[in-house]
Amino acid sequence: MCFHYSFNPIKITVMAYKISDECVACGTCIDECPMGAISEGDIYSINPDECTECGTCASVCPSGAISL
Repeated sequence: MCFHYSFNPIKITVMAYKISDECVACGTCIDECPMGAISEGDIYSINPDECTECGTCASVCPSGAISL
């Protein structure tokens, strides 16, 4: 007797953290992000392709501006 197994990988989508208008542009998150996913500018932003959802940025943000 022969069995045939098939495997269909499931794509897992990571929901990156986001930076709200509460951001005071202090730079703490940029220094702490292990993936370098945060960009500085008039408005700080997190690249969803680079964010691994580790939560480091949110835990160090003094204004609470970073969340899922």
